[in-house]
Amino acid sequence: MTRKPLTYSGVPLDRAAELRADADRIARLLKSATARFVPVWTQRHLIAGTTPDQTRAVTLEYSESVLEAAAVSPVFLGFDGDTPWFALGLKDSETPPQIGPGEFRILNEVVSLLPAREAATLAYARAMVIWHANHMHCGRCGSPAASTEGGHSRTCTNSACGHRSFPRTDPAVITLIEDQAGERALMGRQAKWVNGMYSTIAGFVEPGESLEESVMRETYEETGVRVADVRYLASQPWPFPASIMLGFRAKAVTTEINLVDDELEDCQWFTREDLRAFGKPGTPHADKRLPNPFSISRFLVDTWLAEKP
Repeated sequence: MTRKPLTYSGVPLDRAAELRADADRIARLLKSATARFVPVWTQRHLIAGTTPDQTRAVTLEYSESVLEAAAVSPVFLGFDGDTPWFALGLKDSETPPQIGPGEFRILNEVVSLLPAREAATLAYARAMVIWHANHMHCGRCGSPAASTEGGHSRTCTNSACGHRSFPRTDPAVITLIEDQAGERALMGRQAKWVNGMYSTIAGFVEPGESLEESVMRETYEETGVRVADVRYLASQPWPFPASIMLGFRAKAVTTEINLVDDELEDCQWFTREDLRAFGKPGTPHADKRLPNPFSISRFLVDTWLAEKP
């Protein structure tokens, strides 16, 4: 059975990476009558509509006023057919810029209302805009850096340096840990999360370790549980601000929970019956909730639940 792509994956654009070094071509595409711009303001996207049948991402046509509103040069995202698409990072301001219909909204708050292809394109644009905003200066000498290669690199303007930097993606592992019998799953929650929400165990990959080693280390640091038999399942772009979530399944070698690094405020073992009762009135788990439906954590949980009735 073919698995439906996870949210924020499946960008419908041909990235046309071979054109990025052609500055003249990019400049012509930027000012073409068919060009579309994805505006991003303070990490928010311009959205029109409030219901699934009406909600859409608003894109802009080329105009001088559109370019003047940009904080940095637009980033070439690729083509949809013959239509060139660009990410447009807008200047910070106390009030939202009046640049098109709709209102600027946080992507994770509207993703369930958007078509999957639009959500993926917005995530791509968001990631590029945030990267530029965070790398305005050379990381080596501190001089101003200029956008190059259609926005897919930044180059130090100090001729004595000339250092180039490229968009970074920070890998994070996220794992559903089951006991040896495969009857219980380990779920934890952070205090800052929505009330009652539990999720699978996650953390960033550190330098010098494999993904499997990262799963083992993060699980022990957060829960005190030792794991083995680490198996990769799927991945999800997560540009909040610049991650990719790498989803795994692992088997617990030990089951005693010890919140070693205090990152979690609670961690428990749950059966499938327990998890299916999350949020249901009249059950011991009425006050709990599963991860958001669009997250890879929910995919990992749902996949595990589907294996047994």
